[in-house]
Amino acid sequence: MTSANPLTSESIPKLIRKIGIPVCIGVLFNNLFQVVDTFYAGSLSTEALAALALSFPIYFIIIGLASGLGTGASALIGNALGAGDREEAARISAQGLTLTVVLSFVTATAGIAASPSLFGILGAVGESLRYNMSYITPIFQGTVCFNLVFMFHASLSAQGETRPFRNFLILGFLLNLALDPWFIYGGLGLPAMGIAGVGVATALIQGLGAAYLGWTAWRSDVFREFKPRMLLPNLQRALQIVRQGLPPALDLSTVSVGTFVVTYFISRFGTDAVAAFGIASRLDGLIWIPLVGLDVATLVLVAQNNGARRFDRMWQAFNTSVRYGLMLMVAGCVIVFIFAHELLGIFTDDPAIIAIGVVYIRIGALSLWAKPLGFVGFAALRGIKRPLLPMAISMMRMIILPAIALYLLIELLGSDLQSIWWTIMCITIGTGLLAWYAVHRLMPKPA
Repeated sequence: MTSANPLTSESIPKLIRKIGIPVCIGVLFNNLFQVVDTFYAGSLSTEALAALALSFPIYFIIIGLASGLGTGASALIGNALGAGDREEAARISAQGLTLTVVLSFVTATAGIAASPSLFGILGAVGESLRYNMSYITPIFQGTVCFNLVFMFHASLSAQGETRPFRNFLILGFLLNLALDPWFIYGGLGLPAMGIAGVGVATALIQGLGAAYLGWTAWRSDVFREFKPRMLLPNLQRALQIVRQGLPPALDLSTVSVGTFVVTYFISRFGTDAVAAFGIASRLDGLIWIPLVGLDVATLVLVAQNNGARRFDRMWQAFNTSVRYGLMLMVAGCVIVFIFAHELLGIFTDDPAIIAIGVVYIRIGALSLWAKPLGFVGFAALRGIKRPLLPMAISMMRMIILPAIALYLLIELLGSDLQSIWWTIMCITIGTGLLAWYAVHRLMPKPA
């Protein structure tokens, strides 16, 4: 299998670029998708802009579940392919789809029921609550589409094929440019939906993406061994996927909960602070887009080479991805410091929001160098089927440490808004170093 499988034999730097660059391009357009949403929400009102910011933690619950299960399935599929067992890879892919559909309906039902209470905790009442529910309800109704997109992508990326996902994200961005204003303001026989139109456009585009990626995955090598009976629920393989996928799902969901926690303390400083955080967070996400590509490339290469017992190539993949990430993040730090005002000014002309956002992204830029250690380190640990530790570190980084530190600083000591930004920066650096150390302790060494 090693000689016939390029992922266990070809040049590691070449494979990282081949796998990672399409992911980076796709994620860039996915972030631009969010930027479009933010732009049009801002054109409605500051309240609509704040609604997107308040909805982001809840919205990320869906993304966390979908991406996490996909990551777990991808690790299992990659290990099976690395070991030469294509039939097992097909079984895992099929069970992933069955599990995805079942969990999607559970998530959608629970999410719609719980959202009003969650928004209420963040201070959304009356008209503000209506804005938030108008946006998030169609998002939850489209949960199955989100999840199928990530599960089909898992089957493809485990084979080193990331271009279809890139193509979908580019097309999704272009569609969003047209659908957002159409659905928000109406026209051509369609009534104006306001902020709800942003959510409807997102759900519709995800549905189209699920159809496209499903068709592409069906034609790939993994599904050549597929048989319809593989879709019947199989508890053993479903539990395998859950064991590998639930930790990264919870890991990503910690982003949602963590953002919820941070937003709770930021909301103490007013709507302008919440809106600035929402805009700046999206801009921050644009800077570390390359790390998502390195994350996927590392996971695929470590998983396949772990299955093939090529430990030397696993370490080469990890070290090369970390080096690439460090170089890219240093460049990102420079860009943020130079163009902070201009970047914020794209989305709002409110000087108060811009001033708050500039301080946040400049302080955050000081921790960019540590982000590759976390992204690449977590991917390597998942590739060797050790997903629990990344989840634990993420819970510390996103929830436990911020909740404790910000409670002490804001509630007890009465610190100002900037203390939140400095706290996030220090936690990011500390947990990045911890992830790097964990890889060096746990990943198998070459003989």
